[in-house]
Amino acid sequence: NPLTAALTCIETALKAGITMFQFREKGHGSLTGEAKVDFAKQAQALCQEYKVPFIMNDDMDLAEELDVDGVHIGQDDDPIEDVRRRFPNKIIGLSIHSPEEYEASRVDLADYIGIGPIYGTQSKDDAKAPIGLDGVEELRKVAGSLPI
Repeated sequence: NPLTAALTCIETALKAGITMFQFREKGHGSLTGEAKVDFAKQAQALCQEYKVPFIMNDDMDLAEELDVDGVHIGQDDDPIEDVRRRFPNKIIGLSIHSPEEYEASRVDLADYIGIGPIYGTQSKDDAKAPIGLDGVEELRKVAGSLPI
């Protein structure tokens, strides 16, 4: 069962010491409707058991329904100003792919930035071009102490 395998993988990562988990269920073949909600609830329960923040990627309605610890948005998702108003006391992450994008974004409203991909990936159909380790260094310089 793919769902059981996914939950086992999540629990393995939690046992290994991850400090945050982002639920991203979108793209070709992803769960929808009640199946997605049920999967999210089970993943959230695991995170709560291990006291690890559960972050919802780009599904603000489900984030609100489950009262998650935080949300993560990309550049083409809801504007961060709207997300911060909707979730004033939650962790908010924002995807950033270059120093220019950093400078043009309201990172002051974010608690952390997600960068990358660092290397090429097949796990995300709409992934941007890899930024490499040099890209990580460039973003660290402009981000200062903001968590990445």
